[in-house]
Amino acid sequence: MKLQEKEKKESGGDEILVKNNKVEDLSNCKEKVNSNMTTVALQNHLNKVDSMTQMVEASDLVCLNVGGKKFFVMAKNFENLPNTRLANLVSKRTRGQILEHCDKFIEGEIPEYFFDRSWKGFNDILDCYRLGRLHLNSAGFCAMRTKALMEYWQIDELLLDPCCALKYYPEVETCSKEIEGQLESERKYQERLIAEDFGNSTIGKIRSYLWNLTEYPETSLAARITAFTSMSVVIISTVTFVLSTMPELTDDIDMILFDEENNGTEIDPDKPVVVRWEYGILALRIIDELTMWFFTLEYAIRFICSPNKWEFFKAPLNGVDLLAILPYFVGFLVEGMQDTLAIGRAGKVLRLIRVMRILRVFKLVRHFNGLQSLLSTLQQAYKELGLLMVLVSVTVLTFSSLIYFAEKESTNKWSFLDSFWWGLMTLTTVGYGSKAPATPVGQLIGGFCALIGVFILALPVPIVVNSFSANYKNRIWRTEVMMKKQERSAEAEKNEDITLNEIAKMPPKKCNGDASTTVESFVNVP
Repeated sequence: MKLQEKEKKESGGDEILVKNNKVEDLSNCKEKVNSNMTTVALQNHLNKVDSMTQMVEASDLVCLNVGGKKFFVMAKNFENLPNTRLANLVSKRTRGQILEHCDKFIEGEIPEYFFDRSWKGFNDILDCYRLGRLHLNSAGFCAMRTKALMEYWQIDELLLDPCCALKYYPEVETCSKEIEGQLESERKYQERLIAEDFGNSTIGKIRSYLWNLTEYPETSLAARITAFTSMSVVIISTVTFVLSTMPELTDDIDMILFDEENNGTEIDPDKPVVVRWEYGILALRIIDELTMWFFTLEYAIRFICSPNKWEFFKAPLNGVDLLAILPYFVGFLVEGMQDTLAIGRAGKVLRLIRVMRILRVFKLVRHFNGLQSLLSTLQQAYKELGLLMVLVSVTVLTFSSLIYFAEKESTNKWSFLDSFWWGLMTLTTVGYGSKAPATPVGQLIGGFCALIGVFILALPVPIVVNSFSANYKNRIWRTEVMMKKQERSAEAEKNEDITLNEIAKMPPKKCNGDASTTVESFVNVP
């Protein structure tokens, strides 16, 4: 028994030694494998560094693979423009330096340089190296894309041929303006969305609905009906104002302010007596009051629902709306007065306020995107309009001075203001005025003024018209694109709300306490 126990202890000790030896062998193997892997990785890194720093033999012929299309070019051509991308590329001798200027490099008897971009227009770039000047043969190429192409290949714009530069620079300027205008309109649209976020409360929803109803006709059918109604009321109010200027339909207050018969002047016995139509005056007054209360209610709703009261108040079109309704309320202050003597010096101010009723017609601008585009185009074409004004002013001043000194000795004495008025009317071919040159020199100056006026007005007008037409069309399509984007965003939000409502209405799935069941219940929810 003792011998057996001794043998077991010795065998157990041998097994422990064997296991320890195996563990040591495994650890040694792992260390060798790790060292081998480190060596391999280090060797790969060194090979990569060697490949990047390895010198590449120069070749007389190079292959440029641009977007899958290969171009074979003599390397000496790139010496004509040394400070460009291709010239720097061909001059490099290490792989690392070469890959700084291209996307892929393949060595060979003819080295191949790959560029991951479109090959269109690359023939013009290669011809620039061969000829020393850039001629754009790629018809229909966008000017901004051509500019980006030259910037990538580092070709100077001054190398453009005059025939191409004549088209290139105006198109670049036009495209830049359009891009800036588009970005500006999108920025304003995003700012408007942020500013017009009234919240999800009941009051916020009411404000949002009324604001869209009165401000944006494209948002709904009710908004379009409201805009059409407002536009119709503006037209009716304008017609009412025009009819009220007729003697038979003149209101009492207008007779007090404008009729000289009530201002102490003698009545001409030969002047026919005008019979006033009282029913017509009453009808026009009722219509005028109804239209003004409509405008007042519309302005009040828009002002109350506006997201920013100060911005709303200082907006030009809103200022026109306020000035259109102001004369109606000022009329209450002078109603009941029988003569202008009681009004005193305020009569001229009141006349001016009454005349301001014609501003109602400018309310139409708010309902027509075309009229708004017209005003915006006038702002953008200020250079051309300024050129026209400068030419007319200089020419009028020149001929006014000449005609003033030429007619100074004539029987009809001319002041300089008379000369200026005559020069402006003659230059613009209006021909209005009682003044006319009497001396031969003055008539000769007048003839030259009329002829030069034709050229002065004819030459800049096409420039102004073309600029105006281009800006107007661009404004129109930009507005249409923005409206389509708004419709798509509104439709996307509506679909998202419908999806969320459907998910909210779905009954929750019951869990059996199993973790897998719980996970599946969440995964299967659409």
